[in-house]
Amino acid sequence: MPASRITDLIGNTPLLELSGLNAHYDTRIFAKLESANPGGSIKDRTALGLVRQAIHDGDLKPGMTIVESTSGNLGYSLAILAKVYGFNFTCIVDPKTPRNSILFYEAYGVKIELVDEADPDGGYQKNRIERAKEISASDANTINLDQYSNPAAQDIHYQTTGPEVYQQMDRRINALVASVSTGSHLSGIARYLKEVDREIKIIAVEPEGSVVFGGKYRPYKQNGAGLSFKAANYSADLSDVEIKVGDEEAFSMVQEVLDRDALLVGPSSGAALYAAVQYCMQRHDKNPRCVVILPDSGIKYLS
Repeated sequence: MPASRITDLIGNTPLLELSGLNAHYDTRIFAKLESANPGGSIKDRTALGLVRQAIHDGDLKPGMTIVESTSGNLGYSLAILAKVYGFNFTCIVDPKTPRNSILFYEAYGVKIELVDEADPDGGYQKNRIERAKEISASDANTINLDQYSNPAAQDIHYQTTGPEVYQQMDRRINALVASVSTGSHLSGIARYLKEVDREIKIIAVEPEGSVVFGGKYRPYKQNGAGLSFKAANYSADLSDVEIKVGDEEAFSMVQEVLDRDALLVGPSSGAALYAAVQYCMQRHDKNPRCVVILPDSGIKYLS
């Protein structure tokens, strides 16, 4: 049956066994391809959860404006949903935002505001978030959905992504690997999987330089991953292992999975795949069935 509108196509993304990578490393790694969502990333789910909850609560009505800090994927998703539901969207970006993202936002009629003053850590995230909150507080017709702390962003992955992974793996999964960043998709999926099987191991991944797992912030090149603070939506108690991955390892894995499985992924996916290989090889005697969440493709990062 054909879908009646674009939001019906969000979710039910494919799962791919990485035969080339697995043959080389003698692993059992399966990739959840969230690039199959209409906006090209897992953030379609997050955005849909945020928007639907805000509508349900009466906080968001047609004609109102959503303002959100995002350097990439969530902006794509909210731009699409704004068209579907009849909202306006103001996107707070920074100088690191890929040119492709800016062009996409402009095509969808998104209002773009640039924050070009770095915060004390050298990043832009804190200042972007603060600016989104300022705009929302100054206008009763504007709402900041706040992907970093709004529980709806985590709940949608508990309700959809987690069950999908479990069913697609025929209920036989030993480990799940995913990047953290805002915390929503990893923690939502982990919450579901831990409920159905406490033995499933959750491996959380962040770039070296991100402070989500602690330490001091420093710049890194993995676009779309990492934070200069720990987001409230990251439930650290659900993670069994926390791994930081350097830029060199992440980008090397981007090239390797392209060569071995013809799959073009982004840098955060490269980091998650590197962590998955390391985790599985350390447990080679058990050869765990491991699912890696690939948030998007590498197409958005070619520039």
